[in-house]
Amino acid sequence: MGAIYLFDVDGTLTAAKSKINPSFAADFFEWMGDKEVYIVSGGSFERIVDQIGVRILNQTEGVFACMGNIFYRNKRTLSKYSEWDKVYENKFTVKKPKLFFSELEREVMKSPYPIKTGQHYEVRTGMVNFSIVGCDATPEEREGYAIYDDLHRERLQIVERLKKKYKGIDFVIGGAVSIDIFNIGNDKSQVLNNYFKEQLKHRSVVFVGDRIEYPGNDYSLAQALRGYEKGQAIEVKSWKDTAALLKTIRFEV
Repeated sequence: MGAIYLFDVDGTLTAAKSKINPSFAADFFEWMGDKEVYIVSGGSFERIVDQIGVRILNQTEGVFACMGNIFYRNKRTLSKYSEWDKVYENKFTVKKPKLFFSELEREVMKSPYPIKTGQHYEVRTGMVNFSIVGCDATPEEREGYAIYDDLHRERLQIVERLKKKYKGIDFVIGGAVSIDIFNIGNDKSQVLNNYFKEQLKHRSVVFVGDRIEYPGNDYSLAQALRGYEKGQAIEVKSWKDTAALLKTIRFEV
């Protein structure tokens, strides 16, 4: 049997929080035709649908949303219409949640970055997504913060600071502007134990993501995969890199 392919979304199949490029969408859909493909993303299932579209989503075998904290398996009917079974779902837990979320708000207030658009954290299944610029930021405002963060490494400093305070919780760099927060162990690497551990004994599992370097939110899955003889992790910087990657020999397995 051929390889199993896992793809991140933001920065891998799409620009951050954006819809997939139409030309790439057509090429990706055609490439998927005879392959076993899964999505592994920090975003919610609804956001993934909005970004990559129903046509591509229905061509996958399943979607690990919210850092793998909820898994939907594609249950195709005889008419090839996709129905989605929720296989498992995790919960995010923290002692004294009011104090915890107040701590996040304090990080927003401490930040010298001048543009703060509101709704700075979003509670998702099994995780929290946090950003200084805020969920309501426009694409231009998000790009501005991404440039600022590249220069000042603000997210890295926040991650290191909060890791020291909350021992049972992990903090990783998310998409272009965010930090993903979850209980230790509930990161993307959980998809291996929950679903792919047996397959790795006799099939290659290839993961493509844009945040494979520590402390990115793809790091844990990449590291776990590299511990298996048949595991591979490939870092890209944009959907354009992914488009080029699909044309290489290793992706014709």
